Amino acid sequence: MRIAVIVAFVLGLFTISFSQGTTIKGKVIDKLTREPLPYADVHLVELKKGTITKPDGTFIISGVPDGEYTLEVSYVGYRKFHKKVDVKDNGTTEVNIELEQTVISLPGVIVTGSIYEKSPFEIYQPVAVLDEDRLGLRLSDNIAKTLSYEPGINLEYNGSAVGRPVVRGLTGTRVLILDNGVRIGDASDLSPDHAISFDPISVERIEVIRGPASLFYGVNAVGGAINIISEDIPRTVHDKLRGSFRFSGSSVNSSFTGFSAIDYGIKNFGFRGEFGYRKSGNTKTPIKTLENTNDDNLTSLLGLAYHTKNLSAGLAFRNFSGNYGIPVEGDEHPRFKVSRNKLVFKSDIKFDNDGGIELLVNQTDYDHREIEGDEVATYIKTKTTGADLKFKHAKVGNFTGMIGTSFLYQNYNTVGEEKFYADAKLYLASLILYEEFGIDKLTLQAGLRYDFAQVNSEKFGDLPAVKRKFNVFSSSAGLVYKLYNPIVLSFSFSRGFRIPTLQELFAYGPHLGTQSFEIGNRDLKAETSNEFDLSIKWLTTRANAEVTGFLNYIDNYIYPQAMGEIDSVSGLPKYKYTSTNALLKGFEAKFEYELFKYLTCTFLIDYVEDKKRNVNEYLPMIPPLRVIAGVEYRTSKYNFGIEVKAVSSQNKVAPEESESRTAGYAIVNLHFGVRFVVGGFAHEINLNVENLTNRTYYDHLSRIKNFAPMPGRNISLVYHLLF
Repeated sequence: MRIAVIVAFVLGLFTISFSQGTTIKGKVIDKLTREPLPYADVHLVELKKGTITKPDGTFIISGVPDGEYTLEVSYVGYRKFHKKVDVKDNGTTEVNIELEQTVISLPGVIVTGSIYEKSPFEIYQPVAVLDEDRLGLRLSDNIAKTLSYEPGINLEYNGSAVGRPVVRGLTGTRVLILDNGVRIGDASDLSPDHAISFDPISVERIEVIRGPASLFYGVNAVGGAINIISEDIPRTVHDKLRGSFRFSGSSVNSSFTGFSAIDYGIKNFGFRGEFGYRKSGNTKTPIKTLENTNDDNLTSLLGLAYHTKNLSAGLAFRNFSGNYGIPVEGDEHPRFKVSRNKLVFKSDIKFDNDGGIELLVNQTDYDHREIEGDEVATYIKTKTTGADLKFKHAKVGNFTGMIGTSFLYQNYNTVGEEKFYADAKLYLASLILYEEFGIDKLTLQAGLRYDFAQVNSEKFGDLPAVKRKFNVFSSSAGLVYKLYNPIVLSFSFSRGFRIPTLQELFAYGPHLGTQSFEIGNRDLKAETSNEFDLSIKWLTTRANAEVTGFLNYIDNYIYPQAMGEIDSVSGLPKYKYTSTNALLKGFEAKFEYELFKYLTCTFLIDYVEDKKRNVNEYLPMIPPLRVIAGVEYRTSKYNFGIEVKAVSSQNKVAPEESESRTAGYAIVNLHFGVRFVVGGFAHEINLNVENLTNRTYYDHLSRIKNFAPMPGRNISLVYHLLF
């Protein structure tokens, strides 16, 4: 209700309708073939007003006030086009546009971890991007699997519905998952048996910061941040009805997914609605079917936006409801029913001097039920309320920057026989300062953040209530230097913090998700991460390359240590949370090169090593060396590719009682795609085959590798209809 009042106030204060204005019309064609490009996105950047091209490539944008605007045109598989358009005299302005096809991945602008939209070549931190052009190839049952072919990102597997992303060897609460810049607010980071409450079918783009992201997103982002981007709040007002339908199916778990999205605009107002449904059966491996891995979920969205030249404001409500299981060894079949409701309000006021104010207010309610038999064994309820306010100052000389503040409140409540840690409340308040300085070929970027966090736990069993306070400073500094036109060198230092989780502080009892009896440690200190990154990036019309090396010194690294004891009641091994000083080091490299016209080769390699600094021991669940190599033939209408994913054995493991070695493996994947126009609609079809030879293999990060291999051959089909 409060957010609705804010929206009504802002819209009532700033509502300005366009006059009849000028009409902009034109045609979008392929620069080489001269063929029209249907359903290309055409919009005016400053006004956030746009349309899509018709089947013959033509477009019309009407009601444009006099002035100079940036016309942006984008189309899958083509370089994004920008042109200044001078509109005046209430007439008609005609613009014809020729787009140039590219077979090299062009991630476009990045919105994660920056105060402005930037190219990856202008950001000092390593960033991985999965955009619309690659979603048809990688779209999977969960977000982590969808990302698992990006550099530095692996999958912690626990069935087809459940998987957590591992970024440079770190996962759980060390990797912050964002839903359009807002903390996702579910329980996926607390335990490997908890699914991420977001279906990839509704994703438009995913951006990942590899390395500490605490400067922009606060505590608990020492390993990185994953921003799931979907158009919850319409970014553009479309002058006519626009929509899409996406359907997908997979053979390995007999899944079916359907998704629809509709956009419509009236004057300055944009509206969006989404609905999606997924249903999957049990996952098949080369040797057996994994029982209790079936799942289903529903996702829906309603979004409203208001845009003028200097003001944007919007409100969105998203719901996700899911029902899934995890594979277990034995007769038990635990099921999980989850529901997440997110309400968000966002406004952006721009000043004529390039300064501005951004406000983001959000609330997320998350319900999580763990069901054994017909009874709810554990009921987790989490409520998260947050607000972020940023003031961007006008450019002063060569300086641009901002000052910001944020507030977060989370209430954790658990009921049930298997409750094993105390209820608690988290309070977080932050202040951030950030500046950029650019001169010639050099850009310097630096920031400082202060976070105050307080955790108030309630009485749990014989354990008394506790209040813990944390005062932490995060910082980040980096430089981007253009050696010469195609090559960019970047170096960064990032310092981040993670406060201990509730179970790390207060746990005492059996946790079936990890098959252990967990004991918390109320004396744990906040983790401190100090990371150094050095990257070289290279982009030409025929090649795209990035090589990054990193060192991450983590003080007070928290982990569960085996006690060598068995709990007499549950029969589970006892683990107590403790801390050590750790060193993570590694590298990532990705190369794309156009061998011949339309034919591209891709090569990716990444490696990370995680050890204790005080003793010669490795920490658990670290991904081994990985190489992915592929060849793809891609035109504006067709694409075909083959790739090999090879993973080495992992012999660098934690002490034998807590982790086992894993053999290496290699699998082959194929994909084929086609794009065409029939009946006035644009159609995209992608056929993907993963693990072509149906190889039996065990991944080191699999939570079930002691009793089951990874999935067998999977044939998936993704169909996308646009109108």
